[in-house]
Amino acid sequence: MIAAVIAALLLGQTQVPQERAPSLASASPNLAGETARPARARTAADPASLAEMQAFGRCAARRAPAKAAALLQMDYTTPQYQQALRKLALSNASCSPGKQGRFAGVLFAGAVAEELLSHAGNLPEALAYDPAKTAVKTLGETDRTANCVARTASREVAALFATPVASEAERAAIRTLTPVVETCMAKGQTARFNYPGLRAILATASYRIVEASRTSAAAG
Repeated sequence: MIAAVIAALLLGQTQVPQERAPSLASASPNLAGETARPARARTAADPASLAEMQAFGRCAARRAPAKAAALLQMDYTTPQYQQALRKLALSNASCSPGKQGRFAGVLFAGAVAEELLSHAGNLPEALAYDPAKTAVKTLGETDRTANCVARTASREVAALFATPVASEAERAAIRTLTPVVETCMAKGQTARFNYPGLRAILATASYRIVEASRTSAAAG
């Protein structure tokens, strides 16, 4: 049942899952404030499960766009964020009826962000670095790296979001971004991201960039 999916997603499975595809050298896959889990506790991210999670998160965002937007503006290191994540997923369980599996909360959040970004208009332009734009507060080294990549390679990041998850096109898009990720990493960082995790954190960081620019423009 979908309850099994949500329980796994929300109750301690926030670590980016490992996958069989090659990993990408970059900063730590653990989001700030999250506790590392042993390898045996991680879930294999098979393509079908990744596609299901993408569909689930995007459906939830379509059904509750205001709540989804509020979630992505929160500090994901806090208990309040976890509660909001749980509420959004549980209240939209019908988006994925009868599915079972174990997923990472970060992937759900990434899918939610991608759905909201799909309405952003010219995404490369919205993401591109401009010193006149409002600076976005980042939440630790992982988020800082993702923010840097999105601002530095806005067209390539937008192209990544246009690819199906767990596809060869996605892998090619991420390979294109590899040099940018390495450049954006803080000196001395040598940990790893897997492909689904990198896509997810780029999506959430990109959403906050776009929303900060929109809010600033609205304020005049």
